[in-house]
Amino acid sequence: LAVRIPSEIARALSIKEGAAVDCLTTPSGTLELIPVGRKARGEWLRTHFSRVNARLAGKAMTTPTAQLLHEEERY
Repeated sequence: LAVRIPSEIARALSIKEGAAVDCLTTPSGTLELIPVGRKARGEWLRTHFSRVNARLAGKAMTTPTAQLLHEEERY
């Protein structure tokens, strides 16, 4: 089967004709299309922020903490 994606959405997501996508169904019964390659980045981001959250658990997010994150994680 094929899916037609409106041009403005394709441009915003940098998807070109013939691009590969992964198809997932959601619990609500909708279809989710994920451009191949972006899924891996999403997994990396979840893992990264999980580690950051664990390191900062119980600490208030203050200016020094934000600065520490900026310096250590090179944001």
